Amino acid sequence: MPVSLVTIGIPAYNRPDGLERATRSALAQDHSELEVLLSDDASTDRAVEEVASGLASGDPRVRLVRQPRNLGHAGNYQWLLEAARGEYFMWLADDDWIDPGYVGSCVAALRGNPGTLLVCGLARYYRDGEYLFDERAIDLTADRAGVRLVRYFARVSLNGALFGVARREDLLPVGFPGVVGGDWMLIAALAARGRIRTLAQVHVHRSVSGLGSEPTRLAHSFGMRGRAADRHHAIVAARMWREIAFGAVAPEGTSAVARLSVGSVVAALIVARFTLADFARGVLGEQAAASLERRISAWLRARDQGTAR
Repeated sequence: MPVSLVTIGIPAYNRPDGLERATRSALAQDHSELEVLLSDDASTDRAVEEVASGLASGDPRVRLVRQPRNLGHAGNYQWLLEAARGEYFMWLADDDWIDPGYVGSCVAALRGNPGTLLVCGLARYYRDGEYLFDERAIDLTADRAGVRLVRYFARVSLNGALFGVARREDLLPVGFPGVVGGDWMLIAALAARGRIRTLAQVHVHRSVSGLGSEPTRLAHSFGMRGRAADRHHAIVAARMWREIAFGAVAPEGTSAVARLSVGSVVAALIVARFTLADFARGVLGEQAAASLERRISAWLRARDQGTAR
């Protein structure tokens, strides 16, 4: 079977050190046909341009574009997807990095599992270089689309599945929605149409200091303010209900009643899980709540693996 071109799209903004690490991890992949596409989103830190230019001049697989104006978080992700040349595509944040076998393993799993639209490695999280925890695996392999959607929202947290590998032709019709919670919507749209798998043997290493780890700041980046920003999960829940019942995430071939039911369950899961998390942070404080979340996540991962006590 011929080796297919894979594009790794890296959205860059004001993190030159992270950008170099992310790009070098992409170039170190054991999959031979690679394009590493860097999109500098009009960074104000000139060091980003210097690092990116050095990377592009040092390896012909690197293609660099500096945006003339800031596209914003979702806009930069969408631009990378549209500009990619590869048959397969993945995003890699500019403060993250991947194991050398990541791309090759994900592509092989996609090819070997018909009906699978996305394969990701297990997400591993760090703060200031110190390991924190592994995310629970997102494995959505049920035959029924509604079951896959409910299982996704019962499990998703920091959404490491966003940094999996997919066929570009499967991602383009969905795109990266320019709304808070758009990354959830993207993965949900894929889950409504096919299976999603996590490979435990390869990892995407993620920093928790990025925009996606700060919910209120992320909401601000989409223009939300005040109570809407602080309690944006309720807005995300309502939007997801609408998209599952009537919109882009609606499972194909299901009845209107089934779509309404799945949408309602998903909305309830989002509100219950993340409103409670917000409440815990308010009562316990950020550090204590984060410690509690890590302990719960560790127990859930052990339960998934059959080792919980």
